[in-house]
Amino acid sequence: MPLTRERLRSAPRRPVIAGTAIATIVGVLAVVVVVLNRGSDPTPAATAAATPGACVIRLHGKGGAGAPTTRADTSATVNPAGNASGWGGRQWLYFPDSEYATARRIVADAIAREACDRVVLNGFSNGAAFAAKLYCRGETFEGRVIGVLVDDPVTDHATERCAPASGVAVALYFTGALEGQAQPGWDCGAADWTCEGGSTVGIRAYAAELGVAVQASPNREHAPFLAAPEPAAWFAR
Repeated sequence: MPLTRERLRSAPRRPVIAGTAIATIVGVLAVVVVVLNRGSDPTPAATAAATPGACVIRLHGKGGAGAPTTRADTSATVNPAGNASGWGGRQWLYFPDSEYATARRIVADAIAREACDRVVLNGFSNGAAFAAKLYCRGETFEGRVIGVLVDDPVTDHATERCAPASGVAVALYFTGALEGQAQPGWDCGAADWTCEGGSTVGIRAYAAELGVAVQASPNREHAPFLAAPEPAAWFAR
């Protein structure tokens, strides 16, 4: 630092001090100057304080909506709105590729806006099908995604040839409340479901593509399992 060096230059000389003592004092002062000059660099504490936190990105079902971000002690819950209208609200339209890119961009923007560095994608119903496609496309949003929770999804063809990124965890919950989810070959148009491929593959084939066991949701109705334990466990790793 200039001020410190100026003080060193103006310090009175003491010729009576032995040569070895002078060398020792100069060495100590040099260390002090180096330490003081480091004051302008980011300290580990400051860097840690600036590090963004953990985020659960909630992807709503068809007819749902976005919501303001909420924060807890260990993570934020981010609630973006889907890229298309549906059932009087919003939905995630993740096919064809042009729509997938638009939906993906909404999630990427939400992650950037909230400065998330570790992300769990948590989708429900139509949002779960979109989350599963992101997982099977190997999407990590620049290495930020650590896990994907697929909650009571529309079991469409979006998971076929699933190729997830290494190290990304996945969990699948299923209520069994909707007949078409379990059955292969269900015509999605009959129920006005948004399905890639136009029909369902059934929950067993869907789980097999994801490479994960089906877990029973505690909900008997088609409703999101908001207290699923996986996100907290993944963040704690």
